[in-house]
Amino acid sequence: FIKSNFKIIISILLIFFILFLCIQFYNYNKIKNFKEKSILTFNALKIDNEDLLISKLNKINKNNDFYNILSDLKLIQIYNNNKNYDLSNIKYKEILESSSLDELYISAIATHAAYTFIEATFNTNSNKFIKDIQLYIDSISENLENYNSIKLELKYLLLVTEIDLNKTSYKDNLKVKELYNSIYNSNSISESVKERIRKIHEFQIYK
Repeated sequence: FIKSNFKIIISILLIFFILFLCIQFYNYNKIKNFKEKSILTFNALKIDNEDLLISKLNKINKNNDFYNILSDLKLIQIYNNNKNYDLSNIKYKEILESSSLDELYISAIATHAAYTFIEATFNTNSNKFIKDIQLYIDSISENLENYNSIKLELKYLLLVTEIDLNKTSYKDNLKVKELYNSIYNSNSISESVKERIRKIHEFQIYK
């Protein structure tokens, strides 16, 4: 059998050997590229010149991997510090649209984005980010128990923000009252969130 099928057996073994070499070569290049990307990213983060740093980070942002997200987060920090919220808004969305992220990381980034743009809305006295804030709040997973309190707090803050922007009455707003009571009377909401909500509520009532 071996003699009669010798060529076929050799051909099959050769194919498996070539496949093995290809896999090894692929893994070697993957590790090599990962190391190179790592060095490139951390060297970029040491740059003091902001314009040069942004340029370097944008060059890293070509592959959908860990270092892409890391560089995006650094860019977001720079844009937020400079109050360049339009650019940070783009970056937040790019990260959240990444299919490679776990819902825990998506929720964490969406939470940061929501708080950032609520603050930005008050600072700019503009409603341009209202829809985006709602998008970020909706992106926070309801499957994560630790984020339930935060998500409700953000919903409350968004309502208060809209009331202030529209210069309407907080006292007469049934929706915000209902949400406040729901949060404050809930046993599942953390005390720290309840305390923050209570202070805002009292300020809005007596201002």
